Amino acid sequence: MGKMLVASSEFNCSNEILSIASMLSVPNCFVRPREAQKAADEAKARFGHIDGDHLTLLNVYHAYKQNSDDQSWCYENFVNHRALKSADNVRQQLVRIMNRFSLRLCSTDLNSRDYYINIRKAMLSGYFCRRDSEMTYEVICVTVLGSSSG
Repeated sequence: MGKMLVASSEFNCSNEILSIASMLSVPNCFVRPREAQKAADEAKARFGHIDGDHLTLLNVYHAYKQNSDDQSWCYENFVNHRALKSADNVRQQLVRIMNRFSLRLCSTDLNSRDYYINIRKAMLSGYFCRRDSEMTYEVICVTVLGSSSG
């Protein structure tokens, strides 16, 4: 996740990646009470993003902040206020770390077609597996002795 945060400055989306990383660092924010499962599912769907759960979490965090950390808003939208408050605290800690390393805090304009593209690029650069060019592979043949049939 650290690499994703570092890369986010290069893709002009560090504010969004900070929010995603903080949401991934806390327990599930969605609440689904037995007596209101359908309403909870509908509420979750309103936050949903076609490109996946990470962007859904970003939508939840943005909505939470736009509603001024309102506990009643959380209740009405079936999200866990404590988890979101915790994510906000984690985000503040991550901001301090990024500032300590002089990493730029920035965002692409929400109306830009590159907004979600930049976020996905930063996420992929953080999670992309790198293969060591010096790594060698070998095939090992194994013969199994004995038989359990019969």
